[in-house]
Amino acid sequence: MSTSTDNITQLMEALRKGDGRAAERLTEIFYPELKRLAAAKLRGERKDHSWQPTLLVNELYLQLMKIKSLQPSEFERQDDRAAFLSLAGQIMKRLLIHHSRPLAAKAKKVPVWDDMRITEENSLLEVEGMLSQLENIRPVLRTVVEMKVFEGKTSEEIAEELGCSTVTIHRHWQFARHWLRDAWSVDE
Repeated sequence: MSTSTDNITQLMEALRKGDGRAAERLTEIFYPELKRLAAAKLRGERKDHSWQPTLLVNELYLQLMKIKSLQPSEFERQDDRAAFLSLAGQIMKRLLIHHSRPLAAKAKKVPVWDDMRITEENSLLEVEGMLSQLENIRPVLRTVVEMKVFEGKTSEEIAEELGCSTVTIHRHWQFARHWLRDAWSVDE
């Protein structure tokens, strides 16, 4: 069972191209680290959470198997081990958000911009579709929107969590808001 740097590099390259076997193999290689990461993510959740670290890793695996391709931007700047664990952490975070805070419940309360709210009339598929399109432009944009809108975090909190400046988060948020407004008005 070789876990050399070269092997991980090859597997990450295959994962970037949507190879499910690479996702499976990377999950096997990093399973102990993924369980520790899952446990750390769950520590921040409510005490009576219904998920355990093993279940979160299993859900992560299912999400990794669905990957068709990865945008190179965010994950090219890191070594492959760090890139995989970063990707895993982001997916786990999204899984926990979607599990603990249903989109429909949050979406009817949160203003995205002054003249429009996401409402119950906006189907979950429409909202998810818009977020997926935004993610295709740049993954961090979706992350910022989810953290700000669905988690209610401030720009300062997001900047601290993502390890960048508040100004950068503000720029991402402004771009995402304008893009979503334009995209939504085309669909109306």
